[in-house]
Amino acid sequence: MIGLKSDRTCSVATLWLLGLTGAVVALSVGLASSSSFAEGAGLSLSPELVLINHDPARIVGPDACAECHEKEHEVWMKTAHQADAQTLTRDAEARRIAKALGVRRIKTDQRCAGCHFTTQQIEGRRPKSVSGVSCESCHNAGEPWMDSHSVFGPGSATAESETPEHRAERLAYCDSVGMIRPARLYEIAMACYTCHAVNDQELVQAAGHPDGAGFEFASWSQGEIRHNFIREGSDRNPRSGQDRLRVMYLVGAALRLEFACRAVAEGASVERVSAALGPLRAIQQAVAIDEVSDLIRIGEAVASASDAASVIGRVQAIGVSIAGSHIGADAEPLDALIPDFQGGAGR
Repeated sequence: MIGLKSDRTCSVATLWLLGLTGAVVALSVGLASSSSFAEGAGLSLSPELVLINHDPARIVGPDACAECHEKEHEVWMKTAHQADAQTLTRDAEARRIAKALGVRRIKTDQRCAGCHFTTQQIEGRRPKSVSGVSCESCHNAGEPWMDSHSVFGPGSATAESETPEHRAERLAYCDSVGMIRPARLYEIAMACYTCHAVNDQELVQAAGHPDGAGFEFASWSQGEIRHNFIREGSDRNPRSGQDRLRVMYLVGAALRLEFACRAVAEGASVERVSAALGPLRAIQQAVAIDEVSDLIRIGEAVASASDAASVIGRVQAIGVSIAGSHIGADAEPLDALIPDFQGGAGR
């Protein structure tokens, strides 16, 4: 049996989705942010419990990110995530769903805009949808961490000259105020599932919105939205390494079960949990993993909405453990299970 051991020094103890999909996520990050870094950056420390949301007043907008991340911005401009800003309000199916919900304006109704748009509020003005799904939709509202995440040291320090100690302090601080970095794999995947796996049963059952139950994190992350420039350190934008892809696939399978449980707790058929168990059983047939066995056992015991609600935290804790593990190096048989990349080929 392959044992999973987290390499995180500070695990995510609680990650709860509150309200509608795309609304609010609270992270208990358990990080000991450096006071010296915070003082040097002119910032104050936040408490351990970080309330993560897409508060329009804390959204800086994709143009602010593009000032430094030009290549990533170029990739994003060619994605369906951005295209929603121009096409969704004219789409016949979107209009039908909005009408069924009594929504008059898709861009301003949070039920729609929370997942399909980036909404920003400039002081003294009304919130406004400034783009489609963008940087902060996945990496979180940037105002708390935008400046500090690129402070590489005193004076004119650069990313190349930054000391390991300063980098650790900088990243710990950014984590503590809500930045979702790709290294925080569970959280970045959670951001995807928050919108792609729809648990709002009125939206699904009454309005006919797709439930997204088949969304698969590893393959979709390597398609048109892929932007691995920083990790590569060049103009190349390769797919993630195979070890990481295997962990991503496992994390996605755990999140599919977690969101299936959330949906059943909100009134969906228990068959959604049954469907989520399919990929987990295929994984277990390919590679014996204790944590996957636990997920299967938990899912098989779900027979009602109350059962589903009671196991969400347990499923989530296992998913977090998997995300912080090195299991990818020992799980080559998973390669045959990972679907072909979806949503384009990456730029």
